[in-house]
Amino acid sequence: MLQLALAAAFTLFAGNTSPETTIASPAQGADYGYSAGDYGKCSFDSDCNKGVKCNGGRCADSDGSKCSFDSDCGGGGAKCNSSKCSNAPDGKCSFDSECPGKKCSSSKCK
Repeated sequence: MLQLALAAAFTLFAGNTSPETTIASPAQGADYGYSAGDYGKCSFDSDCNKGVKCNGGRCADSDGSKCSFDSDCGGGGAKCNSSKCSNAPDGKCSFDSECPGKKCSSSKCK
């Protein structure tokens, strides 16, 4: 692995930019081993949406997760109601202000 990294670094600094030797950047669609359908699974807070906490292996704003404080839910007005973030698919809201970027309709952020 170290040899590969050194070879890639040398190639970049040596000025060889042929398609066979360049390294994919995230903007080029690098594969990180997960998809949007996997959102919610986490090991660290940084695996979740901005400002959202990772609790028990799930992002607080994902289906099936729990929160303890409003700050677990990512801000923007999202609230922790009965241990569920108002902006989570299985959460409940009372006001539009609890649904960052969405509206509260029939007690759900939509």
